[in-house]
Amino acid sequence: AEHPDHPATDPIGNAGRLLDLLRDRNVQCTFFIQSSWANAYRHLAERIKTEGHLIGSHSHWHCVFTSMTDKGIANDLACSRSILDATAPTDHWFRLPGGQGHDDPRILAAVSRAGYRHIGWTCGGDDWKPGRTADEVAVPIIEHARVATEPVLVPDLHSWPDPTTDAVAMVLDQLGSEAEYVRLDQVDPQELPQ
Repeated sequence: AEHPDHPATDPIGNAGRLLDLLRDRNVQCTFFIQSSWANAYRHLAERIKTEGHLIGSHSHWHCVFTSMTDKGIANDLACSRSILDATAPTDHWFRLPGGQGHDDPRILAAVSRAGYRHIGWTCGGDDWKPGRTADEVAVPIIEHARVATEPVLVPDLHSWPDPTTDAVAMVLDQLGSEAEYVRLDQVDPQELPQ
């Protein structure tokens, strides 16, 4: 969905274009989606699942967990689980909004109690920033991939920004057979970022 602070020309159409690209290139990946978005755009959430992508939760309200009480965190996680399980069941993966709290034992314990495993990211092109071009989004990811020492790269991208689909096409074209594209559940859990 469109980020309220960063409008896109057609956020829902952009998500559809991204799914079209991944389908046409036979690439499956992991989508972390907000349950409020999944509830509003059930057809897209169901399409993500139907086309073989892995779905993880990205919370319900996209609030910063570090500023929430334990009860608020538990409430958000339960709400997210309930809606996603009814719409497009997740595979118990979770990404914190903004990554904030990824090293906070209180937050990670709450995520774990809710039955999720938190996954961070290793690179990104800040596609959510206004005015970014496809080149500005793709190049940092491509450069990171070519010099990476991590066994698995997990880019942080979003479905709604205008440049994302073109940036993903550039990454796929330029990395070609240098990279293998997989879902998180196809990777050794020890190799994933936290």
